[in-house]
Amino acid sequence: MSGLPDEAIHFIEAVTAHFGAPEAVTFRNTNPKGDIMTTQTFDNKNTGVLFRNENKQSEKHSDYRGSVNAAGLDYWIDGWVRQSKSGSKFISFKLKLKEEQPNKVKEPIFNDEIGF
Repeated sequence: MSGLPDEAIHFIEAVTAHFGAPEAVTFRNTNPKGDIMTTQTFDNKNTGVLFRNENKQSEKHSDYRGSVNAAGLDYWIDGWVRQSKSGSKFISFKLKLKEEQPNKVKEPIFNDEIGF
């Protein structure tokens, strides 16, 4: 999404986190006369966004929240800031499949068999 102002990128990320990601977004650059100069389509597959949880009401609530598309399915994502025994900070996360997704399977199917 290079070329877009930071405010536009943040707006798109916030809307996507709240309402879910659209199938595709088309960006059009126009000149002052309104003529379309270029068209660019954004593919949101295998992408996601996390925002600080401003509504955290207990220590059990996640520190970050958002949404992610993985393997063609849309998930809600929650992240907690943790600290390892050695003192390194990291984020642990949990994915929850969003409600009914038309024309898609309920859970992703991964084939981890190695064939020779």
